[in-house]
Amino acid sequence: MTYANTFDRNNAIFVFLIGALPAVAGSAISFLLGVAYVWAIISLVLGRFPFRLTRGDVYLCVTFTAFVAAVLATALIGENRAAIPAYTYWLLPFLSVWVIIPRLRASPGVDFLHCFIVGAAIGAIGGMLVGLAQVVVFDVRPAGGAGNAAIYGMMSLCLAVTAGLNINHGERNFRLLALAGLMAGLAAVILSLTRGVAMAAAPAMLLLLAYAPRAWRFSTRVAIIMLALVIVVLYAAADLLQLRAIETLEEVQRVLAGGSSENIGERLRLWAAGIKAIGESPIWGHGVQNRMSEVARHLAGDGLPIQAFTHAHNAFISSMLDGGVIVLAAVLAVLAVPTLIAWRAPPGPRHRKRLFLAAQVALVYATCGLSQIMFKHDIMDSFFIFTAVLVASSVASGGVDPEPAGQDGAKTS
Repeated sequence: MTYANTFDRNNAIFVFLIGALPAVAGSAISFLLGVAYVWAIISLVLGRFPFRLTRGDVYLCVTFTAFVAAVLATALIGENRAAIPAYTYWLLPFLSVWVIIPRLRASPGVDFLHCFIVGAAIGAIGGMLVGLAQVVVFDVRPAGGAGNAAIYGMMSLCLAVTAGLNINHGERNFRLLALAGLMAGLAAVILSLTRGVAMAAAPAMLLLLAYAPRAWRFSTRVAIIMLALVIVVLYAAADLLQLRAIETLEEVQRVLAGGSSENIGERLRLWAAGIKAIGESPIWGHGVQNRMSEVARHLAGDGLPIQAFTHAHNAFISSMLDGGVIVLAAVLAVLAVPTLIAWRAPPGPRHRKRLFLAAQVALVYATCGLSQIMFKHDIMDSFFIFTAVLVASSVASGGVDPEPAGQDGAKTS
């Protein structure tokens, strides 16, 4: 693909890297987003591109800003106010939407959706290879480049379903890359041994199948190759998978018998303690700086050790601990607004792809968030923020969704 100028090319590379790096290099996407944030501010001040936002862009920016304001306001209501800066600096990237959207809008001829989806496919494949190497060489639970197995699994699932959006591309190579990225991402989810993410993969796959139900037809040879690769991955991780299955069964048995366990039982403890703490302040919570101290206060009575968790292993409980129904409503709005923007976008060749990208990422975050972290982690925050930016900025400002460049026989830009 060729570009009209260096500005367009740099934007395309940036979008591609955000899609390609989450599972391979983890926090590299947070660094890229931070650099883009600062540079966009400087560029706007210098007049290198116009500050242009559509109505949908403003909806997104205001929603993200309201989320930041809700967390800060409820933190101020709570105790331990001196700790607020240390517990709220992670909110700054959510304000980057105000300046990064105009930067991408300054390159209207670039099909950023395609760049992102191709990047996700390559990133899913790379992430799976890194995870597989960690299993085979070091015989450890893989974390890819994310530094955490659960984050690695969640990013791999996001990349898998994002890669799958090219399954109906006009060019066969991109369709095969989409399939390879999907299979690799799902294999990485299995390698991560993160049960909550594995369960979230089922509804995500159903949504992906609904995106283009007629496109999932491949030759017998391709199907055999892909199946063989999956079998190789599963065989390489067979010992870890077997151990994880045994641990799960043992944990379930202990919990059903009224005992506790390191993972499932500990989550149940956190949820019960979190709900008790929420009951004491359901409207504005306890402040993000007091989240786990409030949980620990309710955990102290059962005689079991209190682990050094930073969240309640349920994003919605964590949100209500931070700011009650105020922050919970803000979180739900943040999850929903990209999909709403995509739904209301003008009809065109990219409408369905944009809509399913927004819906899939929101679904993965919401379902994984039932047992894992969702926001307040740099990789998770950065990926969601950028996906929202991409969805909003890919909606044409003139009310007409142009034919995407370089796809389905269209010319490249």
